[in-house]
Amino acid sequence: MRRLLYLISILFLFGYTSVEAFDNRETHPALTDSAVRQVRASLDSHFKDKLILPQGLDTPLHGRPTLDWLTFGADREDVPICRASNHFHNPRNDLSWTESGMSDEPWYVSLYCVDIPVTSAVAYATAYREPAPGGVKVTGGTNERDWDHAREFYYMSLTGRDFQGRSEFHGEPGIPEALGLNGDEKRHYYMAMSAWSLGQVLHLLQDMAVPSHVRNDFKAHLDWKGITLSTWYRPKEWVYERFEDYVKVNGVAGTASGGDLSEKSVTRFWDTNNYDGTNPGISLNAQAVGLAEYTNINFVSGNTILAEDYLSDEDSSNDVHYQPYPRKSSTNLQYYLDGVLQPQMVVGEDNKPDTSFYIAKTGDGEAIAHFLKPSYLTIYFSELDPLESAVSVRTLLLDEECLKEYASKLLPRAVGYSAALLNYFFRGQLEITAPPEFVYSIIDGLNAAQGFRFIKARVRNATAGEEATNDAGQPGQLVAIAQYRLRTNYQADLSADPPTMDSRDEYYSYSVSAPLQVESLTSGSPGLECTFDFTANPIPPGITDLYLKVVYKGKLGAEQDAVAVGMKDLCEPQHLSYWNSTDYFLLNGELRKAEEIENDPNVEDYDFFRPVSISEELGFSGSAPGAGTPMVVSVQDMPPARYFRVILLTDVPGGYYVRDHLVSKPYPPGWPYPDDFTVDNGLWTYDMPSVVYQELDGPLWKDTPVYQYRGIIQHQMSYFIRYYPYYIYNADQFPAPPENAEGPYPVTINFP
Repeated sequence: MRRLLYLISILFLFGYTSVEAFDNRETHPALTDSAVRQVRASLDSHFKDKLILPQGLDTPLHGRPTLDWLTFGADREDVPICRASNHFHNPRNDLSWTESGMSDEPWYVSLYCVDIPVTSAVAYATAYREPAPGGVKVTGGTNERDWDHAREFYYMSLTGRDFQGRSEFHGEPGIPEALGLNGDEKRHYYMAMSAWSLGQVLHLLQDMAVPSHVRNDFKAHLDWKGITLSTWYRPKEWVYERFEDYVKVNGVAGTASGGDLSEKSVTRFWDTNNYDGTNPGISLNAQAVGLAEYTNINFVSGNTILAEDYLSDEDSSNDVHYQPYPRKSSTNLQYYLDGVLQPQMVVGEDNKPDTSFYIAKTGDGEAIAHFLKPSYLTIYFSELDPLESAVSVRTLLLDEECLKEYASKLLPRAVGYSAALLNYFFRGQLEITAPPEFVYSIIDGLNAAQGFRFIKARVRNATAGEEATNDAGQPGQLVAIAQYRLRTNYQADLSADPPTMDSRDEYYSYSVSAPLQVESLTSGSPGLECTFDFTANPIPPGITDLYLKVVYKGKLGAEQDAVAVGMKDLCEPQHLSYWNSTDYFLLNGELRKAEEIENDPNVEDYDFFRPVSISEELGFSGSAPGAGTPMVVSVQDMPPARYFRVILLTDVPGGYYVRDHLVSKPYPPGWPYPDDFTVDNGLWTYDMPSVVYQELDGPLWKDTPVYQYRGIIQHQMSYFIRYYPYYIYNADQFPAPPENAEGPYPVTINFP
C-alpha cells in the first residue's frame, strides 16, 4: 500500500503540478500588470476622485498598493493546486456549463482532488451555471475569491457593511478585528481583499487565451520536457504545456486587443454563448465573442489538432478532444500534401535562417500564417492511409514559430479582455449634486452637539450606457457615507478655530446612513432627490476634510448586484450667526441707547430708533436666488441683543447666495404702537463665502478664518442695526451683551 501511495505521489508531482495555464508566478502577474496599464488613467481617476485614495492605484492598502494586490491575486489563483481543475471552459453552446470544464484528467488527479468539485472556469469565476444575466446562479459556492466576493469586498470597503448590512464580512468576526484595525484601515483592508479577489478572477479569464484550456486538453500539460541536472529534484519541470512554456520564456509584450463587447455581462467576457460549433466566422467580430470562443475557434492544442473527426474515431478516448474547428478545410494542408506548398525562410531557435514548411489557417475565422508545422511523417501517413485522418494529423506539430504567432494574437487578447473586465468592475458611477435647498444639511447651532442627522442630495446614475432599473420586488439601495477627520481640539464656541493640519486625527472617520431602497436610479438630470438618515451615526460639526460618498447596490445593466459610487467634496461645517443688534442705535457713527436719545430735539428725524424684535427667513442658492428659493431657516420674534446660529454644509468653495427676508416689530410690543405695527419688512440677496478646512495637493492646508462679534465667534455673520444719518462704524467695538449667556436663540429648520 505504501508503494502504491508513493507511486501516486510521484505521478501527481510530475503530472498535476503542471496543470496551471500561464505561469502563475510570472505570466499572470505580467498580463494583469499590462491590463492595468491599458486602463490606468481611468482607474487612477476613479480611485482618486471617487474612493478618496489620493495616490490612486499606488495608494498603500494594507501593506501594498492596489496594483500589487491585483497581481498578487493573479499569482495566488493556482494555490492550492487543485483550484486549477476549474480553469478550463469549452465554449461550444451545445455543452452546458456543468459539462464544459475539464474532463480528460488522469485518474490520479481525480483521486488527489476528490474533494474539489470541478466546474468550468466561467462558472468558477462568476458563480453562474448559465449565461448571465438570466441564467442560474449558485450562491455560496466553493470559490471564496470569485466575482461576487470581489464585489462584496468592494462594497464593504465603501460602506463598512456587507450586502446584508452586517459590519463583518458574512456576519463573522474577521481579520480586521483580529488585527485591531481602525475604521480607515479596515476599509483599506477590504479594498485590498477586493483587488486580491479580482486578480484571481482575472487569472481565470486570462486562462481562456490558452488553447488547451478552452479545448478540454488537460493532457497537453503532460508533454515530456526531460530531466536535467537543474530540474531532477523539481518533477514539475519534467513536463510542460508548450504554449504556456513559450510565453513563460519569452514574456508578455503588453499590447491589447479585444474585450469591447457590444453587449456586456459578467460571463460574456469568457463566453457570449454565441458559438454553436458551426459558425466560426463570429470570431472575426471582436464585439461578439468572449475570449474562450475566440481561442477555441481559431487555435489548437497538442491533443486537439484538426480534431473535427475525433467523434468518429475508433479510439473513443479521443472523443473528449473533439472540436469542430479549426478543421482541415480551414487550412492549406491539402496544398502541402499535394506538393504545391512552398517552404518558408524563418529564423530558427539557434537564431540562424532555416527553411521549413508551415501550414496556414486560411479560413473559418482568424488567418494564421504559421498555424502548424508538418513533420517528416505527415505525408507518409497521409499516403499510407488517406482515410485515417486522425492518425495523419497527429504528425502535425506546434513549433517555436507557430507558438510565436499564437502568442502574438492571444496575449493581446488576454490583456484586452482583462482590461475590459477591470473597467467593467469599476464602471459604476454616480453623480451627486445639491438638493433644491442648495444646502446638503443644516442644523440649529443651539443643538450643534447632535450633529448632522440628515443629508439631502440629488443622485444620478452616471454609468455610461447602462440603466439602473431593478426588477420588481428586488429594489436596489443607496447608502451615503460621510468621510472626515475628527478635530482633536474642537470647541463648540469655535474658540480653537481655525484648525491646523496637526489638530486633526491621522485617520479618517466615517458616518454611514441607513440604507435607502430605490426601484430605479435615473440617468437623466437632475437625478433622484434623496434624504439620507444618519440618525444612528450623526456627522459631528468638529471635522475637517469632509467628503460625501453615495454607493448604489443593485441592478446595473445586466449585472444584478453591481456597485456604483459617487463622491462630492463638501465644504466643511460653516457657522453663520445672525444678530439683532437693535439694543443700540447708530447715531452719527456712535452707538447710543434709545433712552439716551429719546429726548434729543432732532429725534423725529431719526425714524425708528428703539429696539425691535426680528422675524427672519433664510434661503440659499448657488446662483442669484429668486422667489422660488426654498426658505429653510426661520426665527420668530428674536429679541434685541440676541443672535441665532445655524451650521450648514454646502459644496461651493467659492461661495453662495443668501435670500434673507426680515420683518421687525417694536420691542417690547405694545403702546404706543399697535400690535400689528411693522417697522421693517425687507428682502435682501447677498453672497456668502464658504468654509474649507482641507488638505489639498502638495500637501497644502486650506483654512477659513473666523470672526468675533459681540463676544461670539463665527465664520460669517450678519447683524441688523438701525442708524442715522449714515452707517460708519467698526463692528469690532460692539460690546458683548449679557444675553450671550443664554446661548443662541432657537430657530426652526425646515429641512430635510
